[in-house]
Amino acid sequence: MKTLLAASIATILMLASCSRKEVTPVEYFPFKTETTDFWGMMGLDGNILFDGRFMYCPSVSSRGLFMAREENGLLSFYTAEANPRKIGKDYYTSAKLFLYSDYTPVRKKDEYNITIINKKGEEVAKLPQQIIDVGFFAEGLAPFRSDDIRPRMGYIDEKGNVKIEPQYIVATNFLCGVALVAYEKNDEMTISIIGSNGKTVYTFDQGIRPLSWEYSDGLLAVIDTVGKIGFIDTRGKIAIKPAEELKLCQPRNPANIPYTFKNGRCIYYDGEHYGLLDRKGNIAVPAQYKTIYLGEGGLFAVENTRNEWGCIDGDGNTVLPFEYLTGEIRPSIDAHAIVVQNESGRYKIVNEQGKTISHLTFSQYQSKYYNL
Repeated sequence: MKTLLAASIATILMLASCSRKEVTPVEYFPFKTETTDFWGMMGLDGNILFDGRFMYCPSVSSRGLFMAREENGLLSFYTAEANPRKIGKDYYTSAKLFLYSDYTPVRKKDEYNITIINKKGEEVAKLPQQIIDVGFFAEGLAPFRSDDIRPRMGYIDEKGNVKIEPQYIVATNFLCGVALVAYEKNDEMTISIIGSNGKTVYTFDQGIRPLSWEYSDGLLAVIDTVGKIGFIDTRGKIAIKPAEELKLCQPRNPANIPYTFKNGRCIYYDGEHYGLLDRKGNIAVPAQYKTIYLGEGGLFAVENTRNEWGCIDGDGNTVLPFEYLTGEIRPSIDAHAIVVQNESGRYKIVNEQGKTISHLTFSQYQSKYYNL
């Protein structure tokens, strides 16, 4: 199994970034060596938190906690410490990490209703049975889905109170103070931007449509009727005019999504190669690479036309030489660490100068944000 750390950079609706939000809060990630069948946790600085303690691969740690599957098949939360402690007495059939909030939805063993717990494992609210799914909490709210004749989505707060009634076909997380929702109007699907009070900020017309369902760095990619791609701000105003040079493409994996900004840069595609744009729509790095992977810390793993992997910064400067001819290289979620795979297939951690900072190489690693 070779699961890439960068694959955890979410494509789903729940994990976007905003210019005033923290980066994805990963602290440690699970690893194991060839000498044991059990998983440990390692920091992005290469220091080992603990080694060989869990039979099943745990999640990454966030806000000081991580999730692990027990031998009975159920989930628990543990403290991200050298000697991890189980949080609370309960076991869960499903749970989400504490990513952007100190509250998260879980489903306890032998219970149908979804429960909201805090970081101590304490029950904060038990949701009514008609709420069948809850997303991540962000900016104090989480989208939920109701179970009625025609299931709809709305929003609850961290105490389980319904703040926006279920009325949408699609409801995304609040990021940068707004969320995208879709609903039926005159037998057609309408897409709008709403504020946390449920009021409409902007409604898309037939002239322009969102290219994705999530804001990043306060911008949202859109496409017009002739296929030009541009960006709008959180009020629905054009921030970067749609341009013919920006082409649609199919991302290769979740870390290769074009037109999603991180640290003031986004990947763009000119029809043949990938480059980087800045937040004003200017070309920061010309399209010249076969592949670009986004990093949280302003580093980008890139593959050149000779199939060599290296790493550049947001201005195109080489910070890790193009000398990885086989295997893989990915930027990590930290600004100063990169996970690379060498020709023998083993992983290690290096910094942006290419210097090894991990204390050992390891044969497997994982980075899961979602249900284990």
